[in-house]
Amino acid sequence: MANKLKMTPRQKAMWPILILGAFFEGFDDALINIALPYIKADFEMTTQMSGYALTIIAFGTMVAFFVSRMADSMGRRKIFLTSVYMYSICSLVTAFAPTVEVFILCQFVARIFLIGCWSVGYVILCEEFDAENRGNAVGKFQLTAVFGALLIGVLLPVFASAGLSWRALYVVGAVPIIPVFLMRKRLPETNAFLELQQAREEAKKAGKPQKKEDFFGPWRNPYTKYMVVMCLVWVFLYFGVKGTLNFFSLRVVEELSWTPNMVSIALVAQTLTGMLLIALNGKLLDAAGRKKAAAIIITVGCVFSVLTFTMKNFYAVLLCSVVASGFANSFLIVGSTLTNELFPTEVRANAMAWSNNIVGRLGQILVPTFVTTLAVWLGLGNAAAVAVALPIVSLILILVFLPETGLKNKKVDSQSAGVSH
Repeated sequence: MANKLKMTPRQKAMWPILILGAFFEGFDDALINIALPYIKADFEMTTQMSGYALTIIAFGTMVAFFVSRMADSMGRRKIFLTSVYMYSICSLVTAFAPTVEVFILCQFVARIFLIGCWSVGYVILCEEFDAENRGNAVGKFQLTAVFGALLIGVLLPVFASAGLSWRALYVVGAVPIIPVFLMRKRLPETNAFLELQQAREEAKKAGKPQKKEDFFGPWRNPYTKYMVVMCLVWVFLYFGVKGTLNFFSLRVVEELSWTPNMVSIALVAQTLTGMLLIALNGKLLDAAGRKKAAAIIITVGCVFSVLTFTMKNFYAVLLCSVVASGFANSFLIVGSTLTNELFPTEVRANAMAWSNNIVGRLGQILVPTFVTTLAVWLGLGNAAAVAVALPIVSLILILVFLPETGLKNKKVDSQSAGVSH
């Protein structure tokens, strides 16, 4: 395994604001999945209607493309901070939504900036950390987002016993706007972006023709193959990630009759164990190489996710869900590390936006309707089990079509560190 993550003074200064943004991004993103049975009851929705609501909200992740790609022109720092401010405001407004239509609208907009924060946060980490520590740093970033779900697990039974509804949790989700604003000066612009910006300015002063930002840049040679593969990889990864997270709470409450306390126990156990698993998987990416680590992470994640939705015994479901949650969340560090290492600085955020936000998020958008429609014939648990097995397709694509982008391929890594083409 890789050594303990070592940070420079610059990295230590920016780390708190990055993980604070990630923590509440994870909190706000997970909240709708965990509170779904209660939101569904409050707005008197059917299971299929709740699936449609999740699908509409998930479309916001595609619109996030336009936010994420602006990081290539406006800078990583500005987009990251703006995203944190905006998702915090959306969370607060959601708490007072009078109708399901207003709730869906607020969460649709929130998704735009939650994903903007998440995507650009990964770009910042991949540009600020070298290859030896990048997987570890990305793992800890994703780990922090998962840790945000732990707060929901702790607060859910407390709020329920105090007579507070799911709305109070959305008020908590608005908290980061204050500390992030106060600490904003701790987050500098990345050196890779500043160097690119300086090169553009020098070329302008020298009277050289300015290369306009290419909207379709990541789709042109020599990146076309990698874009096609990574788009498909993200689509099927999201069937696993969001299938596991969207329907766990709904399935155990409606099919297995779990109480809020039982759900809370599962969420806390998933998060605490997930913290360890995601940290280990982040290190595994650095130690074993990206492709070998992907094979382990995706295979284990799929197997235990399927078991989570097909078993009925409380302890069996609890145990499987703990492993499934840690590994399914690790799918994100696999996809993000590969995407950011396959593309150079000038198109990196654009490539991440295209592959993740535009095409990849189709998986997140489709999975609620896919599961709730299939559930009419198979039942919710079995339908979800089909969805969470699909990341195996992503693994096949990674192993067959992608190069090793870690330490074993220094040429690719040097390009990802900011060498322009």
